[in-house]
Amino acid sequence: MILSRRLRSAQNAQKSDKGSKLIVILAATLAVPIGFLMAIAFPGFFISTRWGILFDAGIVVCLSGILLRLYSIRTLGRSFTYDVAISPGQQVVERGPYRWLRHPSYLGSLLVELGFGMSLTNWVALFVPAIWLGTAYAYRIGIEEKALLDGLGAPYHEYMQRTWRLIPFVF
Repeated sequence: MILSRRLRSAQNAQKSDKGSKLIVILAATLAVPIGFLMAIAFPGFFISTRWGILFDAGIVVCLSGILLRLYSIRTLGRSFTYDVAISPGQQVVERGPYRWLRHPSYLGSLLVELGFGMSLTNWVALFVPAIWLGTAYAYRIGIEEKALLDGLGAPYHEYMQRTWRLIPFVF
């Protein structure tokens, strides 16, 4: 209860969610069951590796994603909310993982999903849930970046020019 209150946006914040919070919550909630379903439905796409190395690597990727997401949330501090909202006086955060990426907590979540898919050792289960969640994040990122541009203006535009959106050296 305390955590959920803290992570809500301020009462006087300008909210611009457009349903993206619900879409991301649904996608994240369904991604794990979809992964299991894909592994069961498509056993022919099993990935054979020695000594369970893909499973182990998947756990490492998953834990790395959790750590990146937690680090990103901690770096944002009071600016982090589950809503797309701009508070009066809010500034662009450019420290920690935000030096390089505009949405490192989303990348962390995608790494969790990718690591989970790797641990299922199935090609379909590896990609379908990550693409599922990635599509939800793509929608949210568009809304979030427009809100940040509208709310923070030139400083955010300049920040966008210097950083990657989600994946370093790619996007």
